[in-house]
Amino acid sequence: MKKGANFVLLLVLVGFGSCYSYQWNTSNPNTFDIAPNSISSIFKNHDNGLIKIKAKCPGYGYQYDIGEKDSLYDKSDALQFDEITVSLNNKMPKGMILTTLEFKDRLGNKVILKDVDLLKLIPKMDSDGDMIYPEILEEEYNRFGLSFRKEHEEFELNVNYGEGQDVIKEKAYRVGLTNNCLSPAKWEFNITTENYDDFSDRCRAETNLNQNKILAHSWFYLNKELYQALFEFKNPGKNVDMNFDLDYNELSDKAETVIIDYNKLRNPIKNEVDIQLLEIGHKSGRKIEYLDNEEYYKRNFGLVINEKEQTYSSILEETIYLTKFKDEGFYSESDPKICNWNWLKYVDDIEMKTINVKGSDSYVEIKLTGEYSPYELTFGNIDLSLIDEQKLYGILFGVNTYPKSRRYNPVQNTRSYDAELVPDEIKTYLYLTDKKTGKWVNNQYKAVEKIYLTYDNIEGDVLNIYLISYERIIPVWMGKIKLPKNLRETIRIRKMLYN
Repeated sequence: MKKGANFVLLLVLVGFGSCYSYQWNTSNPNTFDIAPNSISSIFKNHDNGLIKIKAKCPGYGYQYDIGEKDSLYDKSDALQFDEITVSLNNKMPKGMILTTLEFKDRLGNKVILKDVDLLKLIPKMDSDGDMIYPEILEEEYNRFGLSFRKEHEEFELNVNYGEGQDVIKEKAYRVGLTNNCLSPAKWEFNITTENYDDFSDRCRAETNLNQNKILAHSWFYLNKELYQALFEFKNPGKNVDMNFDLDYNELSDKAETVIIDYNKLRNPIKNEVDIQLLEIGHKSGRKIEYLDNEEYYKRNFGLVINEKEQTYSSILEETIYLTKFKDEGFYSESDPKICNWNWLKYVDDIEMKTINVKGSDSYVEIKLTGEYSPYELTFGNIDLSLIDEQKLYGILFGVNTYPKSRRYNPVQNTRSYDAELVPDEIKTYLYLTDKKTGKWVNNQYKAVEKIYLTYDNIEGDVLNIYLISYERIIPVWMGKIKLPKNLRETIRIRKMLYN
């Protein structure tokens, strides 16, 4: 091989083999600017430019925390972080709102998060017109956040007081900052530890999920004036008043008058796919089995109040009581979520169409429907080459919905995007609509929350579709289809290009 050819080959290998990581907290210093007046003026109205917030700690008696509690959780005032201070950076890259957040416990110990872009915790509206109202309900009342890692020095500790100081210094492994799903401007903070104290017991246990445990947890409301300003800055021209006092049900009633126009969410439809329907779970009587670790631990929490062994057909014949997520972010059995999925008995057909996306024939729109079904579930801009066998590809309701948690500096590659980096033409969407009118239907009222996709085997020609219940507790519907050979080969080739 000639020297020139060797050099070209080297460039190709470097191009395909390199790893690119987008650093959210670094930027070209030449692009730095001050914050816009709409944001900075809010900080100036507070003493010394500091916005102070009171937080609430749930206490050890709170049974249904997300994840396991460490043995020291709530055992010391050093782990009760109930005071928060937010300050605005003097300069920041354009398009960011960089701040410093200090979380102080009852003894004065602090966890400090520097250069946090608050816009990362504000939902981005990808719809226009009245379609924004369903999107607000799907995304603002969703849970997404940032994870700060100890090994990358993404948080600081100023810990000098009380017996709990050594615990925080030694055991603080992750710090989470999350937009809570219960109401606008409600956020939460947590410290996670890797705890191996009961490692031998876990090895002998029937289920061993992981060693992460919660060391501290707090809920708080961000300053609402600041939240509205951040929302408007991130969504220019949308003119949406968050109206923090508006009742959820009132907002839902308004959203349910909106017709979902899928032509505004994707490129034009290209072709109908000649799929083969292999199975509908409630017709085959398939036994319901839990699919992921979230479902396992929620079952262990007892979130299905009248739990018993179910099939995909039997669960549609009964009224199921799920523990409701409410109040300060706690699960409560006193006022359960009453679920009736009887309508899913009539969802017995699956349709698939390819979308005209430049450079790929593997983007599709899938519709779960039926001749007598009152509703339809439609999800699209699904790149079938991103789906793997024996792995679950999750889709939340809404448009380009955020993941539940996200690294502070997530790795970017040709297969995975941060939600804010996805091009408009391929933003994933999932909606439940009235079959006759096309109007949006609140999926929370119908007690469904997520779709999972996975291939049966390495051939990648049999696609499994699962519909997951409210709070992602239990699968309630499934279907299985076989893809035509030409589409399967297209997916296979694109997957090889990704790899």
